[in-house]
Amino acid sequence: MEGSKTYPKPKGYILNTIYDVIELQKGQIIMSDTKHGRIHYQVSMYGYVWELLYIVSGSEADRSEVSLRVIGERKDKAKEIRREFAILDAMLEGGAAVKLRQFDE
Repeated sequence: MEGSKTYPKPKGYILNTIYDVIELQKGQIIMSDTKHGRIHYQVSMYGYVWELLYIVSGSEADRSEVSLRVIGERKDKAKEIRREFAILDAMLEGGAAVKLRQFDE
């Protein structure tokens, strides 16, 4: 499952904030390609393991699109996407509503 949201912040600022979120969650980075706006990491919690893939794109200096995919053992992926965006909202001062769409893994 994938969620997306637009934030009124530059791409670099959002990427740095995502690294802060990873550190807070004690996540393990799988792949980081900041040039292309991709951060892929793993989280372990309550005996479950799942992966999150952030894709940040920004064509303007003050606006960025953030997409998030949740892969793995997480049962309620939509809830996890909303939770992750809530964390970003708290750190980035909000943004637009989350749009969800189903995709094949």
